[in-house]
Amino acid sequence: MSRLRVGLLANPTAAQGTAHRIGRQVDHLLRLAGISVVDLSGPSAAVARARAEDIRDSLTALVVVGGDGTVSLGAEIVAGSPVRLGVVPVGSGNDFARSLGLAVNDPESSTRALLHALSRPVVSVDAIEITAAGHSGPGHRSLALGNLNLGFDALVNARANRARSGHTVRYTTAVLRELRAFTPLPFWMEIDGGDRIELDATVLTLCNTGMFGRGMRMVPDARIDDGVLELATVSGIGRRQLLRLFPRVFAGTHTSLSAVDIRPVEQLTIGLRHGRMLRAYADGEPRELLPLTARVLPGAVRLLAEPSGSMTADPKDSQ
Repeated sequence: MSRLRVGLLANPTAAQGTAHRIGRQVDHLLRLAGISVVDLSGPSAAVARARAEDIRDSLTALVVVGGDGTVSLGAEIVAGSPVRLGVVPVGSGNDFARSLGLAVNDPESSTRALLHALSRPVVSVDAIEITAAGHSGPGHRSLALGNLNLGFDALVNARANRARSGHTVRYTTAVLRELRAFTPLPFWMEIDGGDRIELDATVLTLCNTGMFGRGMRMVPDARIDDGVLELATVSGIGRRQLLRLFPRVFAGTHTSLSAVDIRPVEQLTIGLRHGRMLRAYADGEPRELLPLTARVLPGAVRLLAEPSGSMTADPKDSQ
């Protein structure tokens, strides 16, 4: 029997409930390969997290089956530990997987890739730590591996999550409906501990992978292992210009526009002026209300994956 012990966590609601079935398939394939598998799935994220955290230190890897939100949950469980995070992407968006070039909605290919990566050097990637402004500590933080959406993009995410149609349809519909009455949001922000600045912006995203909305390439050149995040803002345009911008974001050709600004940051504290309220979203899931602080955690998560164009492996670090 292999000395490798893998925890398996499937999101019971991802992919219209099929992730649980796919999790059983992945479990079977891993066992056929001689891997010792512990099923950590539960009726809720809280139950699954508790099960995983209870045995985390006995695991070689934690494999999550689901979408971007499930990947974030896995990252929170393994961050800062030697346990590697494997991903079987079967959610609605799968933007984290897409950014790494992983097979999507193909559990057999995903499992083969995981098994191959078990014998390869470790790949460490950055994470985004999100806390309510003025709070710190494990009880007040969440992690994201993809992006933190803070502007029009957050409002669209919230509306899309409430819809019942397919992901592509509901995201496009949410964009059109939010545009009807949208006006730029009055942000204040402090970047890397600097002076407070004010900015009226439409889109404002703190990026690690730079991809969200089922393939929108907000920061096409983003790397997830360089120790910095990218703050992408779109400002100074109206509704019509914003609508025309979105097709260019999918192609990644929008970055040359004067309305678009992308800058590297390590920490961002951000809120809204005039008493406005807004909830941030990260990796498709609701997070803190603004104001909040987000910072990069360099190399916080060890992935069970082959290096892609957005990451490199450390040849001296292997299981």
